[in-house]
Formats: sequence, C-alpha cells, structure tokens
Amino acid sequence: MKKMIRVTVCLIMTAALTLAGCSGGSNKGKSAEGKTEAGIPQVSLKFATEPYPDHTVPYVGIEKKFFEDVGITLEKVDAIDADKVPSVLIAGNYDFASGAPSLFIPSMGQGDFTTFAFSNLFLGYSVMAPEGTKTYSDFVKEGMSGEEAIKAALGQMKGKVFTYPSESAIKPFIDLCFQKAGMTLDDVENEVIDDSNGVALMLAGRADFKVGGVPAAATLSSKGFVPILSAKDIVETAEPSEDSKEVRSILHNGWTTTEKWAEENHDTVLRLASVCFRINQYVNDDPKEAAKIHVNYVNQLAGTEFTEEEVQALYKTSIPLYTWDMQKPWFEDKEDALYWEYEIGSTIKMYEDEGMFKSGEYGPSDIVSADKIYAELKELKAEADSNFEKLENADGTALELKEKAEYQYSIFNYLDARNLSEQAVKEMK
Repeated sequence: MKKMIRVTVCLIMTAALTLAGCSGGSNKGKSAEGKTEAGIPQVSLKFATEPYPDHTVPYVGIEKKFFEDVGITLEKVDAIDADKVPSVLIAGNYDFASGAPSLFIPSMGQGDFTTFAFSNLFLGYSVMAPEGTKTYSDFVKEGMSGEEAIKAALGQMKGKVFTYPSESAIKPFIDLCFQKAGMTLDDVENEVIDDSNGVALMLAGRADFKVGGVPAAATLSSKGFVPILSAKDIVETAEPSEDSKEVRSILHNGWTTTEKWAEENHDTVLRLASVCFRINQYVNDDPKEAAKIHVNYVNQLAGTEFTEEEVQALYKTSIPLYTWDMQKPWFEDKEDALYWEYEIGSTIKMYEDEGMFKSGEYGPSDIVSADKIYAELKELKAEADSNFEKLENADGTALELKEKAEYQYSIFNYLDARNLSEQAVKEMK
C-alpha cells in the first residue's frame, strides 16, 4: 500500500505550487484585513487527494493558481490511499478531499460526508479496437437504439481475437457487455494475458479487440485506437433509476467534506465548487496544456509512466471532465441515466442487499449535496446577470467593481460575482 505522500514544491519536479508554508512567498492580493484585491475573504485549507489519474486533476488548478483567485490558499495537499480518506476527514486532518461519493458510502455509519461538487466521471473500462472500427456512437447516429448499437458494436468481435487480463475487477464489465450484446466469450478467440502484453498484441495487429485498465486504454487511444463500447455507453442504455445495476458501471467523482465542515464554511464550499468547475472547463478547453501539468503529478503520485499524449487520451476515454453546462442534466433531467441520484442510489441498494445497511436507512442526499450547491450557484448567477443589466453605464468605483464581478463570473465564482455586482449597483445610486 502506498504511503501518504506530502506534496511540496521540492518533490513534484518543476511544479510551481503556491502552498502556504511550502513556497515561502507572500500571499499576493491579501490585504491587511485578510482579503484579496477583489475583497474576497482569504482562507487557508488542507486538501487530500487520491493518487490516481481521476483524482490528481486538481493539481492542474493548483499550479494555475485557480484556488488563489477565489481567496483560497492550500496550506497542505497530500495524496492518500482511497480507503484512508474518510478517516482523515473525520479526524479533521483535512478540510476536503477528492473522491467518489460511492466510495464513501461504506463509511457513512462512521461520519456524515457530503460531496458538494462533481468533477469527472470514472468510466473505468471500454472495449478498444483499431481506428476505423465502428463504435457504439456511430451506430446510434445511424438511427439504432442503444440496445441495438451495443449488439452491432460487439457483433464486430465475433470470430476475432479478444485480449483482456485475468483481473477480477474487469470481468464484471466484460460479462455485462457480452450479456447485453446477446453473446458469450465462446463467440470470440480469447487471449487472456496481462495488460502490457495485451497492448503489445494490439499494436502488432495480433489482437483485434481489448479491454484493460486505464493505462492500457490511454496507451491505445494515444496510438489511434478507439473505444467502441464504454461503461458510459452501457449506462446510456440503462433504465434511469436507482434500481438499475448498469449505472454502477461508472462513478461520479467529486470533492467531498463532512457535513459539519460544509455547514460552517458554506461560502467557502461555493467558492471551492467554482474552482472545480473552472478546472473542468480548462481541461476541456485546453487538454494539451492541462496534460503537460497533470502528467508530472499523476506519474509521481500513482507510480505510472504516462506520456502527455496518454493523459490527454484519459480525458476522452476514462475520466472525462464535465463542465458547468455539461453537468446540468445530472441535476435537472431525471430521464438522463447519469442523473446524480441513480448511481449513488443504486450503490446504496447494493450495500443494503449485502446487509451493510437497513433498507431506507440512507439515501443519495445523505452523501451528496452537489445538487443543492449547483442550484444555489445557478441562482447566484441569475442575480449577477440581473445586476449586470443595471450596470451598463457604470463608471468610477461602480465600473471597477463591475469588472471584478465580471472576472469572478467568468471563473464560475457566482457568489462573489453577485456580491461585487451588488456593491457596484449600490455605487450607482
């Protein structure tokens, strides 16, 4: 098991972290009253991440100083094994952490956790094939239903060489794919070998299809191979319900804290959520530059050897980051299989079936508040929009406040966009 890794400037290659107590530099923009130049109260926080690709993305935001722009200084950032994250939050060693809410569910009896913002989807596994092979999406675009598209995509595998490792974690995904396609492993020529050798077979043209871990998918994707069927595709065909087992094929990742800390630091939670959305937008807008930053951290913390190109591929295949606009259906469209309650609720039901919890003892809202935070930010955004309409002819102090509000608005910090624009309106009177 990996030891807890303390992230400092000296450890992470050429990274330009600005962690308080590590950099030794001054807090630029901090006034005597402990506020930024925009008047945002400054706070100092401790952040825990898991040492995996989907949870090391926040280091992009750290290096880009996104936290500082909303008054947040990270005095400590550590990478910790997933099974230890709940206990360090309960102990108060960290203020918030990057982790999947579903992985906190088994610890719900030990502490009250709440995931206040979603970052990415962990899609886990996908069936990879050479470029030019028709994908699930291709068949859907041709007019097929989701169920028909799965059968058509996997139907291309019949009689071909299919390679995959013997890992028990991967087998359920393979079984589910073949079950939904009306096929069995007898329909393909099986080559069960470790991921590195499986990748070599694919690159040499000696295997036609592959399912493997995240590094394998990233390597193949960077070489032009395509995912013809992913966990996300499976979920799209699932019944939009907590009763669906298919929705467990994916994980909503996010930023989590304790309910007590969230209640006592509500405005900070809103600002942290804005940083999360900003990171997601940045990775979508400029995946190449994001990967240049991300690759150093994930390799150092996870012990991997990803290239920049492979990390970019992860954003497409395994850990897509969903922007503010992209997450709207998760909170507002109950017909969407990715609606936030379904995966969480289905996972809770799984633990109920295993006897961990009594039926109805916990529900999705007991572990997630991202829906409420999203709704509140949306209201704040609307209030800022209303204020901006009144500031069309602003000048002097009102204009200065308006410009600061517009910047905060552009980085999804709708709380301070509302506050600053509200102050600007008062200056107009």
